[in-house]
Amino acid sequence: MKRFFSLILCLSALLSVQAQDSCKIGYIERSALYVNMPEVSQVEAQLSQLNILYTKEYDRMTAEYNEKVKAYMATSKSLSEPIKLARQAEITEYEERMALYKKRYTEEIKKQTTLLWNPIHSKVKQAIETVAKAQGVSIVLDQATPLYVSASCMDLLSLVKQELGIQ
Repeated sequence: MKRFFSLILCLSALLSVQAQDSCKIGYIERSALYVNMPEVSQVEAQLSQLNILYTKEYDRMTAEYNEKVKAYMATSKSLSEPIKLARQAEITEYEERMALYKKRYTEEIKKQTTLLWNPIHSKVKQAIETVAKAQGVSIVLDQATPLYVSASCMDLLSLVKQELGIQ
């Protein structure tokens, strides 16, 4: 719903700005830009390695947990009540450790994603601003969503790629 209202607000702003003949509108397909940036593949590789590292540890913990449950199930009928309760508490504690680990590693992945992607987003934003100013463009839209683009709009993709020094 927020996205819909944002789109309406953006379109109304565009219409009011377009009424002033001096406004030039440009667009760019950011996904096509990111595909060609070497930094993106480096960031994706770093995040993939980090995810693999955390996933391996979580898988190890899961296997250990499953072994504890399997051992408990196999021996629970022959155990006294205090030992049963102790083993159940041990299993529950392990479940909590696993949940806490997963929460922490998910937060760390998010943090690293933000940390690694921010310089790329800043670099792209700066290049778009530089090209837009050089071309006299007042508004730059991401091409991922428009339903119609008139010939008077300017595709800035090749110019921004050139500004970033990529093919």
